[in-house]
Formats: sequence, C-alpha cells, structure tokens
Amino acid sequence: MSKTCVSISDLTECCLKILHSAGVPEQDADLLTDTLLDAEICGIESHGLIRLPAYIRRIRQGLISPVPEITVSERDCALSIDGGDGLGQVVAHRAMQECVAGAKKHGACFAAVRNSNHFGAASYFSRMAAREGCIGFACTAAGPAMAPFGGMEPLLGTDPFAVSFPVRGHVPFTLDIAVSAVAKGKIRIFEREGKCLPRGWALNKYGNDTTDPAAAISGSLLPMAGHKGYGIAMVIEAFCCLLSGARLSCESEGMFDSHGKAGTGHFFGAFDIAHFTDPEQFEWRGGEWFEKIKNSKTRSGVKQILIPGELEESRRNGGPDSLLLSEATYSKILDLNKDGQ
Repeated sequence: MSKTCVSISDLTECCLKILHSAGVPEQDADLLTDTLLDAEICGIESHGLIRLPAYIRRIRQGLISPVPEITVSERDCALSIDGGDGLGQVVAHRAMQECVAGAKKHGACFAAVRNSNHFGAASYFSRMAAREGCIGFACTAAGPAMAPFGGMEPLLGTDPFAVSFPVRGHVPFTLDIAVSAVAKGKIRIFEREGKCLPRGWALNKYGNDTTDPAAAISGSLLPMAGHKGYGIAMVIEAFCCLLSGARLSCESEGMFDSHGKAGTGHFFGAFDIAHFTDPEQFEWRGGEWFEKIKNSKTRSGVKQILIPGELEESRRNGGPDSLLLSEATYSKILDLNKDGQ
C-alpha cells in the first residue's frame, strides 16, 4: 500500500474542519484531533486517522452525540459516569480528570463508565494520570471480536488496557495492550494493504486457523497467551460492563458494523503516589530499576532493551512535522473535508 507524506499542521486543520462541520465543539475537536494524531505519530495506525470516518458517519447517523450530556455520580472514591453517547475520547478524558481529582483527595479513585463510544488508544488517558503524579489505569470493552479459549464464536472484545506511572530520568512507564493476539484495527490494516496474517492470530467463521484478513474479520481473533488473555478479557468486562451497567461485548456490535448506539463501557483508575509513599522516592527507585533492566545483558541480535512506552515516546520527541499516511486513509480524510464544506 502506497503512502503519502502530509504535514501535521495540514492534517490538524483538516481534522478540525471535519469535526466542526459535524457539530463537535472546539475544545472537544482539539482533544479528538490530538488523540488521533498522537496515535499516528506513535505508530499506532489502528487507532489513528483510520477511525475518523467511522466517528463522523456515526455522528451523522445520530449514534454519537457531538455535544453529550455527561453525568457523574460520586460516592467517595467511586464514580459512576454516563457518557451521554458522546465521543469516547471526550468521555474518557472527563472520566480520568475526575479520577485524578478524586485520587488527590482520597488516595485512589475509580470510574465506571457507560453509554460511551470507542475511545482510541487507552494509553492516552493513563498517561494523563502519570503526568499528575499518579499511577493511571484505563481499559475498555470493545465490540465482539475474540473467541473464548477453546471456542470459535466472537463473544469477547479485544478489551485493551493501559497502565502508566512516572519515573525519574525516564519517560513514563506505559503499557498499552489488547488481550487478543492482535488488535482488530491491525487486521483491517492488513486487509487494506493486501497482506496475509501470521498464523495464530485468528480463526475463520468455521473455527479454522486463517491468514486471510477478511476471513478473520468475519470470524474471530484468538486471545493472547491462550487461556490467560481469555481470562483477562473477562476481568476487564467485569470492570467495564458489569460495574457500569454497559453492554457486554457479546451484547454489542463493532463500531464499523453497528447500526445502533454503541453503549460502550470503560473503567478508569488513578492512585495518588503521595498518599502511599514519598513521590520522589518512588520515582527515584523506579529510575534505578529501569536502569538495571535496560543495562542487563541482551540476547544475540538485540540492540537494546526498551521499557514499555519508551518507543512511542521517542517518536513523539522532536515534534515531527509530517506523517506518512496510507493513500487510502488520506483520501477518505480529504473526502470528509469536502463533504463538510
């Protein structure tokens, strides 16, 4: 698949025009654009601009509210949030803000969210907490895409989660993973680029191993690490769906296929480090620990050991002024911009 080089300033202007024309307020449009471009810069194409056309389509269909009424019910350090069918990034940003504020007061704070939508990369929100001296946690239920261990029906989501915390002398630790063998968005990228999947990622609708992206999309993804990923998915859905009252993955549809409101559930948490220990000691010990890991012996052919989140942060550093986008994605963005004019 051929790529085209586009300046970030042009992409930003284009995205903002598209979102404003869809009725998204300026502050929320800025946030959504930042999340999408941050994902692109970090190489997380599956959560970047490829998602914008689906967001706009769902706004136009009345399935996403561009100006949601977000309500927060608070009981000490436990928050119940109704996202009002808003853009997932907007709802998630508000939820993590509330969690950080609650953590500064109580030491820890958690938010169970219902009636939201796809929120992009989970790490965008866990890093919000790390910047405020907290350990941040973010996870979401996703549309049905993954089979249970030993099964063949897509009854569980890829259910990504992210954890971030600050460390002295290093970028914040940030782990952001789906519990499936691969994110479903990456399957769509393989399909778009005409590539075969590695074996062990997915099943076709008959329950057989497949390397065909189209067959995987109509079939199911496999959990990472077998029964372990399967079990973690169920834990995440307990947090995101059972606690919040949101739809389980098996009760919902994927964002590319849905003809109804998503009703997506998320779960967020923040732990204020200062309530548990001396923050400087925490960050200093973390830095020493990271150095020990990074300076340990590497296997043959390995140049260096990276800490989770280090690669993505290195791509952010220096403020790249352009991106290489697939021509298919860029063409869709330009079409959306024309439609909104």
